[in-house]
Amino acid sequence: MPLNDITPLLGKARAQALARQAPVLVSASRRIEPVDPLAALGNLLRLPASDTRLAALIEEGCFYWTRQADGFAFAGAGAAVTLDPSGPDRFRSAETGWASLLDGAIIDDGGGLDPAPGPLLAGGFAFNEEGPRTPAWNGFPSARLTVPRVLVVSHGDRTWVTTTVLVGPDGMLDADPGSVSAAEDAMLDAGISSADDATASGDATLEYDELTPGSSWQEVVKRAVHDIEKGVLEKVVLARELQASASRQIDVVAILHYLRDAHRDSFVFGCWRGARAFVGASPERLVRVEGRNVLASSLAGTIKRGSTEAEDSANARTLFESAKDRAEHAAVRSALANVLSEFCDDVDAPAEPELLTLPHVHHLHTLFRARLKERASLLGIAGCLHPTPAVGGSPRAAALAFIEAHEQLDRGWYASPIGWVGRHGGEFAVALRSALVAGHEATLFAGCGIVAGSDPALEYDESSLKMKSMQSAIEAALSASAGAVAPGGERRHITV
Repeated sequence: MPLNDITPLLGKARAQALARQAPVLVSASRRIEPVDPLAALGNLLRLPASDTRLAALIEEGCFYWTRQADGFAFAGAGAAVTLDPSGPDRFRSAETGWASLLDGAIIDDGGGLDPAPGPLLAGGFAFNEEGPRTPAWNGFPSARLTVPRVLVVSHGDRTWVTTTVLVGPDGMLDADPGSVSAAEDAMLDAGISSADDATASGDATLEYDELTPGSSWQEVVKRAVHDIEKGVLEKVVLARELQASASRQIDVVAILHYLRDAHRDSFVFGCWRGARAFVGASPERLVRVEGRNVLASSLAGTIKRGSTEAEDSANARTLFESAKDRAEHAAVRSALANVLSEFCDDVDAPAEPELLTLPHVHHLHTLFRARLKERASLLGIAGCLHPTPAVGGSPRAAALAFIEAHEQLDRGWYASPIGWVGRHGGEFAVALRSALVAGHEATLFAGCGIVAGSDPALEYDESSLKMKSMQSAIEAALSASAGAVAPGGERRHITV
């Protein structure tokens, strides 16, 4: 809805803001013809940087989210509101901030039997409560969640566009009306770009570089196994990174097109902060709330896919019968059940884990269902769950201390909650299978759960398998004909 079409709402909001001496969130939605939210965001991001009004709005941040299997996706541009709490109470502060915004908000969701989702709060959290520690993660603090100024939401065969602004306590609008309207027009202009032209043509070179040699990472794994055998730990999750350098700029929208199509059962996300974007396709839901219905997932235990159908079936059977992997999965499952029991009633899950099959790996997976208690919340659950044993370890304090002392990696937002919350629920995933992209470079992340009996070389191979998703996506973004290249060695140079 163009900004000048919500003038009646703005007038009411100004009066309310002046009377209350408090800001008022104003949001209006309308149904539109079906639009791909990712293509809409690509339209905006590919406009010339010379359009200073739109460049300023994009600089505020953009966000994309989908899980193709759910038929749900959205893309947001700009930030009508930004929440960036830090410290141990950051989840609670974010929850309080969102509740305060909704209190007194003036929202036109179209009404009727098919209302729009309305305004959303989208973003994520850093792995550490104090936030990232290196300049690579500038723009991704301890927590940052924004309410997009322009939001395109698709659910099934329905699409809505939502415009949201903030009226300050002085009755003044916080946004340039022209830039907001121009952003909506650009996103909905089907003539700017499409998924078909998302990738550039011609050869490009791509080089992978292990910032920490694989041999050094395996030594840390050995140290972890030693501490586990001494009883200091039960499990610790160790991550590593891989640097990708390309001869031309890496197209983040093209990465997301690839991930969305190749990983229908994963949570595909993109979060832009200035010149950087954090993107991924995570197989792990942290928690979802819809009304009072709650879903959460336990994901732990991994084995590679087989090259033939028979080998693949044998590998899946090996994983399912593995005492090591079953024990690792049980630890995550137990921790999840304990937290859900604090916030929910009727917590239920199958007695045995199921197999989650992805393009490169199989995982052990358990889906929990529950009913949200009164006064419990999505962000409250997410805050207590993070970090789960699947990304930190157990006991939690001892595992996090080992990571702090030995991992030598700034995880930033990797392995942390990322997602969204609306008026009636929302969903957060664990930011796995991900990369931080900036211009010609990308940093890929992967981790493995280390338990008693873990083999350092096998854990290294598993982490390499987990990086294949992002490697394939980056290569596809550079060339439509690129294939997946598995990591191995400390430095390689390929042409895509």
